[in-house]
Parts: sequence; structure tokens; C-alpha cells
Amino acid sequence: MKKSTFTIVLFFYHLVFVLISYQYYVTKGGDAPLYWHTTNYSHHKSWVYFLNYGTDFILFLNYPFIKLGLPLWFGFLLYGCIGFFGILKWMQWAEQVLGSPVSYKGINILWVVLLFPSLHFWTAALGKEPLVFWGIASVFYALTIQKYNTFSFIAGSLLLIVIRPHVALMLLLAAVLIFVFQKKYSLRFRLILATAAVSVFGALCYMVLQITKIRYLDWNRIRYYNEYSILSFKNSGGYVPMLDYTYFYRLFSFNFRPLFFEVQSVFGFFSAAENTLLLLLYGLALLIVIRYYPKIAFPAWMQITFLFVLIASLLYIQRYANFGIFMRTKIMYQPFAVIALFCIIKQGLSLRKTTT
Repeated sequence: MKKSTFTIVLFFYHLVFVLISYQYYVTKGGDAPLYWHTTNYSHHKSWVYFLNYGTDFILFLNYPFIKLGLPLWFGFLLYGCIGFFGILKWMQWAEQVLGSPVSYKGINILWVVLLFPSLHFWTAALGKEPLVFWGIASVFYALTIQKYNTFSFIAGSLLLIVIRPHVALMLLLAAVLIFVFQKKYSLRFRLILATAAVSVFGALCYMVLQITKIRYLDWNRIRYYNEYSILSFKNSGGYVPMLDYTYFYRLFSFNFRPLFFEVQSVFGFFSAAENTLLLLLYGLALLIVIRYYPKIAFPAWMQITFLFVLIASLLYIQRYANFGIFMRTKIMYQPFAVIALFCIIKQGLSLRKTTT
């Protein structure tokens, strides 16, 4: 199948998930009414009132569509299309870093990954995820291509900062830490980068503290709000008692659960299937790294990816305790980790051929 044909098929495949997301909202509810100005929070407020970061910025973006009288289903379609462009940007980035396609019996593995249900389900709904995923994909693309793309980096970064400053903080922290220790850059450049990053991180930390209601830096206050956040999931379906787990099992639960023996629904089945595949990819990549470590290349983008995964995981296990929110949150970093794992596996297969 030609790439252009596959892209068209992928678009209609994504539209199916837009419909599923809308139907899921109709039957289960969600945050869509808030984003589409149909709750009391939006009543009698001007457009300028919502010119703020966080949830308010989504309301600011949607305000003109509400004034035009466009229905809620249009919001799902609009954000579903944004999510699809985010997937295309991710695909563009993946093709750039993978180089030649990773194929098995003539099947492009990347195209198979592009059909993962969770990738489409969470980027097809009216909410923050479509915009955030597009923003992350844009930043990764800008940091990876040989000719640095300033527009892609600035647009993606600004979108993350105003919608989810904690995601911007985690991603930019990972990127800065990696670039600062890249000896191929001059010491002057790395010092300027580190100095600029301190100011940006300070502003982002302030924004995160305001959004989370913690307000100011105090360890006891942070711990209280984190435990409160976890316990708030206690009466939800799919609750995970994260406070009772060891740190390692929290990390495992967040990134690889639910598994098949823990699910009781169709949605849970697909989640378990993806988690099982993800677990196998991590395991295979780890074995290859152990076997061929001196010969495996870890380019800067791969280091940024894995550090981003680690930082995000360490942060989110402090706040979340529900299988559904695990799957929803991981969409921000696991698709990028999958490509990094593919690159390691691809190198391992190539090394195996040369040594046999």
C-alpha cells in the first residue's frame, strides 16, 4: 500500500474513533461540556476572561465556535482532526529517526503501531490530549530533524506551556539535561542554554503550583495534595491502590497495567493487549542493550525520550491511581518511547546478522 493511500485510510480509521469518543461521552459523560461552554463555569463570562493557561485556554480557543452556535459534536470533530494532525506529525518524526522502515514479512511495523486504538481514542476526543499530543510531536520533530525547525519547536512548546505547563516542564527538562551534557556543543552554548532554562523552569514551576492548587513550595503541602489526588480515585472503576505499593511496583503499574487478568471490558482488553506488547518491546530492547551495549547507539533524541518517560512516570505515580487515567496519560510519552525501542531492536537485529 502506498503511503498516501495509507494516510487516507488512517484518517477514516481515526474518524471512527471520533465517533466512538463522542458516543462514549454520551453514555459515560466526561469533561467535554466544560470545554464546550455548557457548564455553569462559563456563564456570563467574556472571551478575555478565559485568556489564561490550563483549562481556561481551551475555553478561550473554543469561545468563538460557541458564539457561532456550533454543536458539541462539531467540537469532537474539530479536536479529532487536530489529533489526527498530531498523529501525522508523530509519524513524520518517527520516519525521520527510524530511517529505513522496520518491516516484518513485508509489513511496515510503524504502520501497525499507527493503528493502536489508544493512540486514536485519546486524540479523538474534545479535550486537551489532541492539542498536547500535537505539541509534543512538534517539539520532538524540531529537536530531531537535521535542519532545526524553529517554528515547530516554538509552536509546540508554547502550546504545551499554556495547556499543560507540567508536561512542558518535563519535556524541556529532559531536553535541556541531555543537550547540556552533549560535548559536541560549545561550553558557551551549553552555559547559555542552562541559564535560560533556569528562568523558564522557574516560571513553569510557578504555573504548575497554581494549577495543582499547591500554590507554593512546601514538601508537606505537596505530599498532602498528592495523596489527596490519589485517594480521589478510590471510588472510581479501575482504582489502583498506589499508596500501598512499593516505588518500583508503582512505576510498573503506571506503565504496564492493566494486564489481561485484570480487565473486565472490551476497552480493558485492548488496553491490556497494548500494555503486553509494550512490556515485550521493553524486555526485548533491554536484552539487546545488555547483549550489544558497547555497539548500540543512543542518539540525543533517544536519550531525551527515555528521560522524558522516566521524569513523567516519577511525577504521575504521585498523582494518579486509576487504570483509565494511566492509559490516557501515557499517550503523551509512550508512542515516542515505542519508536526509541524500535530503533534499539533494529540495531540489535542488524548486529545479530553481522555476528552470525
